[in-house]
Amino acid sequence: MNQLPDKNLISSTQMQPTVALVSPRLATVGQFIAVVLIWSFTPLAAVLTVHEIHWAWGLFFRFSIAIPLALFCLFYFRLKLILAPQAFISYIAGAVGLFGSMTFCYMGATRVSSGMISIIYGTAPLWSGLIAVFILKREQFLKRQWYGLSVAIFGLSLTLGIVADHIQLDLLGLLYEFIAVLLYVLSMFAVAKVGAEIHPIIQTTGSTLVSWFGYLCLLPFFLTEIPAQLPSLQTCLALLYSALFSSVLAMIFYFHLIQKLNPTTVMLITILTPVFATCWGIWLNHEPISSHLVIGLILLCLGLFLYAYRNRPRLL
Repeated sequence: MNQLPDKNLISSTQMQPTVALVSPRLATVGQFIAVVLIWSFTPLAAVLTVHEIHWAWGLFFRFSIAIPLALFCLFYFRLKLILAPQAFISYIAGAVGLFGSMTFCYMGATRVSSGMISIIYGTAPLWSGLIAVFILKREQFLKRQWYGLSVAIFGLSLTLGIVADHIQLDLLGLLYEFIAVLLYVLSMFAVAKVGAEIHPIIQTTGSTLVSWFGYLCLLPFFLTEIPAQLPSLQTCLALLYSALFSSVLAMIFYFHLIQKLNPTTVMLITILTPVFATCWGIWLNHEPISSHLVIGLILLCLGLFLYAYRNRPRLL
């Protein structure tokens, strides 16, 4: 990312975590790309973390590291944490996608690969569209979208290895990840529904604090799992990456995109992240690759593209 604008030149209500001389449209494109890249590495960081640290302690450490950075961002941009009732509700709505979704994501990370985590999260546009059509009654599917939905579901079944007899599925791990992605989708809709119009940095900080208190309340149930020694350098780097990039920087951009784009458009991020995440997992973590995975991933992305084509992002 380029250098941030001078905090003394603009008011707090105008400040965004983007370059001052870049047009808002181009800045939104940059944020969109940044979130894709950051979140494509996030599943791998989660898997590497739970290899040595219990998931509850891993998440507690992750958010403990993220909070000081979020507070520093508030201080640097001369922002204050809003404590109004509507703002607090918005923080809780955002925490559903942090505390709730991340809890099940890390639980599943102990059982499934990083590529599989990202692929399951890649189905988020499907769930968001189904919620918008059948629950919120906001949209109606075109025939092309139904075709895309069918292709995507078939591709997902291939990536999961459902049609392959030689592949053993960890059903509990997959269930955890599907619950995680549903909470992620519900959180996005909830933040948009509250409509508090809070600065992305304030929203991120508030939701992070709420999530941290949630994990603090969980720790008494896992006192026997407290790390007895300092984890390896690889695990420490994974924790730092998750805290600094995934929990703070990407979430600031993510909440900004929610305010600028409609929910289904924001979900287009997950069309690209499974492809990159699968490559990182194979390359860096030596995760297995099969023809079912490759073909299924291609069909999943094709189905998601057909499904979301009607709702093309305004930033393109």
